Amino acid sequence: MPFFEYPDYPETHLLELEKMVLCRESQISTLLSVFGEREHFSFPSIFIYGHTATGKTYVIKTLLKIFKLPHVIVNCIECFTSRLLFEGILSQLNSHCSTLEKEFYFREHCDSFNDFVRLYKQVTLDQDLKNQTVYIVVDKAEHLREMDVNLLAGFQRLQELTDCNVTVLFLSEIVWEKFRPSTGSFEPLTLNFPNYNKGELQRILSCDHPPKYSDDFYSSYINILLGVFYIVCRDLKELRHLAALNFPKYCEPVVKGEAKESDTHRLWKNIEPHLKKAMQTVYLREISSLQWERMQQGDKETGQLKGLSAQAHVELPYYSKFLLIAAYLASYNPARTDKRFFLKHHGKIKKTNFLKKHEKTSNHLLGPKPFPLDRLLAILYSIVDRRVAPTANIFSQSFKSEIKEQRRYGTFLSVSMVEYKLLREISIGNNFC
Repeated sequence: MPFFEYPDYPETHLLELEKMVLCRESQISTLLSVFGEREHFSFPSIFIYGHTATGKTYVIKTLLKIFKLPHVIVNCIECFTSRLLFEGILSQLNSHCSTLEKEFYFREHCDSFNDFVRLYKQVTLDQDLKNQTVYIVVDKAEHLREMDVNLLAGFQRLQELTDCNVTVLFLSEIVWEKFRPSTGSFEPLTLNFPNYNKGELQRILSCDHPPKYSDDFYSSYINILLGVFYIVCRDLKELRHLAALNFPKYCEPVVKGEAKESDTHRLWKNIEPHLKKAMQTVYLREISSLQWERMQQGDKETGQLKGLSAQAHVELPYYSKFLLIAAYLASYNPARTDKRFFLKHHGKIKKTNFLKKHEKTSNHLLGPKPFPLDRLLAILYSIVDRRVAPTANIFSQSFKSEIKEQRRYGTFLSVSMVEYKLLREISIGNNFC
């Protein structure tokens, strides 16, 4: 007996859906209730939102595929202009039509929403689409805000404008309150896909167990994995990647005959240091899976792999290192000492009989002092052991706001000391600290 009981849909399809989609029963029940029968008019627009890797796209694709509902799926990252979006929808709809009507709309381009509405009516004249609800799925819908102003409002009222049985589903990672246009629009039906909790992640990831090992063995491994990574990562895709990457190391004692599948404590001791090392590079993907496997095997060559600890070691470009040194010298040394420190022929040093009270305190205890950009570059030119031309590369590394102005002078390095938070701009007059 399937979990979902809807007389309008075959029981075999409901059982297949229940098997393929886990931990999203509430959302599927809501969607099936809203969809209704194939010939019924559904809600004009549905806004589905949730964080990445919460099953939005997978659930919609699986549901539409299993019940064989006429649908179109477009991604706003791929279709980044209105014309690409319109023609992508019409092209997929055209595949549902009869052979005689397959080529008609390619004779003219679809550049505006009015053209799209007119061509959509012509495509859906086919009887197979006329008597059924057509579902248009717009993935990464937050990018619609970067397109034409009337695009979002037009898709929300597409059922009214075309007088056709059509439902538009928007899939987004942001909530509708931040998505709603300021000019106002038709309010869609909103549906939230919350983050998976630990138990749901355990259930989903346990389904990926290799056939060579038992369900309990892989489930205990997933439990260990979530115990380490659940605090810092709840992304299902990333956790699935980490599970596949570290499972061979977890199985190593069992393969060598040093432990049994039920010896959880020994298996944990074997995998613990490797999981902690992998936790330092969650989301970064700084090395390939093959390189990671070699490192797990203890190869000496992997010690030379770069990028494993990018957070602990940042390799700056050549001039950026000297810029950082020059900034330090400018921060902790008074400007009047530059001539004495950085010029070879600075003349005689006059002795003074007075000493200011505040100079008795070490400059390091007083903290860094602000300095202008001109002084920074003057110190840079004096400490570098070669002649430095004042190019856009130097300016772009030291001052973030200079980058756009320097584009016309040639190429530049994208590294900015301000972006790295090694320098801080404190005024418009190119003063740093």
